[in-house]
Amino acid sequence: MIARHAEPGRRAAWHGFPVWLGLLPFALVLAILFAVPVFSLLRLAFGEGGFTLAHFQRMVDVPVYRSVLGTTLGIAALVTLLAVLASYPLAYVMATVGPRMRSLLLLLVLLPFWTSALVRTTAWIILLQSNGVVNKLLMGSGLTSSPIAFIYNLSGVLIGMTHVLMPFIVLPLYAAFRNLELSTVQAAESLGAGPLTIFARIILPLTAPGVVAGSMIVFMNAIGFYLTPALMGGPGQTMIAQMIASNINTDLNWPFAAALATVLLVATISMLVLFQRFFGLERLIESGGGKAGEPFTVTSRGRSPGGWATVAAAGLVAAFLIAPIIIVFPMSLGSSPFLSFPPESYSLTWYANFFSTSKWVAALTRSLQIAGVVVVSSVVLGTLAALGVSRMRPRWRAAVETIFILPMIVPVIILAVGLYYLLAPTGLVGSIWGVALGHVVLATPYVFITVRAALKSFDGNLELAALGLGASWPTMFRRVMLPGIAPGIAAGAIFAFITSFDDVVIALFLTNIRSRTLPKLMYEGVAHEIDPTIIAASCLIILVTILVLGANLLVSKRT
Repeated sequence: MIARHAEPGRRAAWHGFPVWLGLLPFALVLAILFAVPVFSLLRLAFGEGGFTLAHFQRMVDVPVYRSVLGTTLGIAALVTLLAVLASYPLAYVMATVGPRMRSLLLLLVLLPFWTSALVRTTAWIILLQSNGVVNKLLMGSGLTSSPIAFIYNLSGVLIGMTHVLMPFIVLPLYAAFRNLELSTVQAAESLGAGPLTIFARIILPLTAPGVVAGSMIVFMNAIGFYLTPALMGGPGQTMIAQMIASNINTDLNWPFAAALATVLLVATISMLVLFQRFFGLERLIESGGGKAGEPFTVTSRGRSPGGWATVAAAGLVAAFLIAPIIIVFPMSLGSSPFLSFPPESYSLTWYANFFSTSKWVAALTRSLQIAGVVVVSSVVLGTLAALGVSRMRPRWRAAVETIFILPMIVPVIILAVGLYYLLAPTGLVGSIWGVALGHVVLATPYVFITVRAALKSFDGNLELAALGLGASWPTMFRRVMLPGIAPGIAAGAIFAFITSFDDVVIALFLTNIRSRTLPKLMYEGVAHEIDPTIIAASCLIILVTILVLGANLLVSKRT
């Protein structure tokens, strides 16, 4: 009887907002700007004149390509392992401290998560170089007598990639800790279990699903990484994304690059299928709800010696996360053309150079223009898509959600090369519009996810009540639904802005010297020689990120 009474209201809601109207715009964008370029590129891998597997056979026969594939998988696995090991103590402490300290630690995790990956990579290069802060501290303390080579080798790649990807494990692991019940731990203690036994028999099994889910996301991202290995690694750390770019930019061998892209895509999609099979994309769309019992925290016994050691380890991990962001500010205020910490004297020389040099100002202006177009476009497309999916029948919903988030799963190098292949004949390569189209494809899934999460917490009865009182669907949306999901839309807009403003890979392929964005200009400078102006630019990007996040917090509080 309840279902029969609810069905007319549901049909009224569908009639007020047709499912196809929500799904069609983003579906067309994905078909034209994602599926067509990606499949056009992949088609080259199997031969232009006729079907062949020669390019794949070449990967097997030539040792250097086998080595690159092995290096890619090995680095991705090591980064995932390091991220898990570093995340456990931090997530544990976040779950067991007071609200104020928890908020501070959460900020230390989220600020790097929101900050440009290029900025963080640049900061690590400065920290780890021969005359950098880390080597100065080691030599000053007497631990080493000469500088250690931390960058342009495997250690540099592991440090940089772990720093970029670790929040993807910290956040779901923290949620898993918060979902533990204190009574479970107390019961184990009352039965005589020690800290190690409790961790091995209770905490580890119950938090394992969150760790595995985060690890799969990290591994999926890591196998397609381009930026950090290109800037912090050496020839021995060449990964498959770099090999794809090299075959296009240097060798002009599009078919072989397409074959490499096919292998990378198959590996990524396989991981996505496993993730969907065992966890489901709901983990990306909705946060886990807390249990009915008292949340996990320190019991009446207090922290054990191992617990205090974990707190110390968490402090080191937190310092690892925030150090690259903090260290660039004083260095950007140095007056010397050589980077040093602490600076011998302070000035605003490099900020003045940034705003007085036409190439920097033009690149910044161009990045802001593109980001503005991307935010507006992706908010409209993502919100419509979320509304459409929320009104779909459950049978097809999971499949459509998977398709809509593919651009944030598929390695960006594949999309960049595919768009370059598609747009080159149109004249859009070298214009801001070509870059904007690529960024819209990248950014819209983030808006879709955040708005979907907001819609899940929105009370559908409010919609039905407004429609039942005679309001049209547009009026209901403007007066009832929009205020309720505004925080999700605002969060999605911020994701879209940062995704566009941070992008390097799309810009590398779709811009030229006259249309390059700020991240591309910084990348070119870091790849050759670090001009202190780049550090000033990095600080400005961090400040912009903080301002955008602050604005989002104000909007969220007011709503």
